[in-house]
Amino acid sequence: MSDAKSFQCPNCGSSVQTDGAQKEVKCDYCGTTVIVPEELRDRPAPALTSAPMGMNFEGYTPAVSDEVAKSIGTAAKVTVGVTAVSVILPIILTCVILAFVGGVLFLVFSNVNKSITSAIAPISSLQTEAPTSVPDTAVPTDSPTPINTPTPYTKVLLKDNFSNPSSGWNKTQSSDYTLEYKKGKYHALINKQNGGQVLWIGSKYTDMSIEVDVQQTAGPTDGEIGVACRPNDSGGFYAFEFNQDGQYGIYKSTNWTSTALAEGTLDPNTISTASITHIEGICEGSNLTLLLNGQALLQAQDSDYTQGGLGLIVTTGNSGNPGVDVLFSNFLAKGP
Repeated sequence: MSDAKSFQCPNCGSSVQTDGAQKEVKCDYCGTTVIVPEELRDRPAPALTSAPMGMNFEGYTPAVSDEVAKSIGTAAKVTVGVTAVSVILPIILTCVILAFVGGVLFLVFSNVNKSITSAIAPISSLQTEAPTSVPDTAVPTDSPTPINTPTPYTKVLLKDNFSNPSSGWNKTQSSDYTLEYKKGKYHALINKQNGGQVLWIGSKYTDMSIEVDVQQTAGPTDGEIGVACRPNDSGGFYAFEFNQDGQYGIYKSTNWTSTALAEGTLDPNTISTASITHIEGICEGSNLTLLLNGQALLQAQDSDYTQGGLGLIVTTGNSGNPGVDVLFSNFLAKGP
């Protein structure tokens, strides 16, 4: 028997004796049955489930009967068998499922690949038959859009070499403008800031081509020089102009206010005060064409003015600087 142990009665505080074997004892003083504290109870020896401390498991043989050993062995074999089956069977089933799915996917993609191959085959055969070089018409180009030059007119409407001072062109002498016949040429000097002159003859011409030789002898290089088509007293007309900076354009004037219909730029070295430039403007219905030195450079369309005179134009440029001094020669206007 274990040694006697004591603890206080939780009811009256008296000392209660226990030998450690009971869970409950009765207080001798107040007669109350009290629970023995767990730390005062004797602990039963634990059942042996492994080899004793310090002993090698290989040299330890549990003291069990043969029948118990057989039953344990059988149970172990059954357990191992069940465990093996439970582990291997899912693996086998997974492999079977994967193999089946793989086969199905292989068949599906094989059929898709055949379909794609059969669809591509005709295209491939067409490509092999196509020419290896791209036609010139399919190659992008930075060249300007080709201009269809109108068929030249043959009927002469007006021809003037400016040898006759009475041929009909305006003659003016002032501080702002000088307009005169001069040694077989027509001389125009614009000496007014933001000034200009439009000079024309006639009023009932419709389709026409107007051409003239021009030489700027002095003044700012942005002065505008050219010919005018269908001008009228209300300030409406079409103008074909260029300047010494190499700029050129087709312009429409409304109430003497000009707006560009088409513009371009040349190398300024191609035009100089020492050379003569041949400019031509063609009005054929609503089609307007500008040519410099025989080369068609611009086309535009406008149908507001169908009738008017034919003439010349000289104005200051964007700078507005005066002093634009020009000589015109060999004027020629033709129509259908």
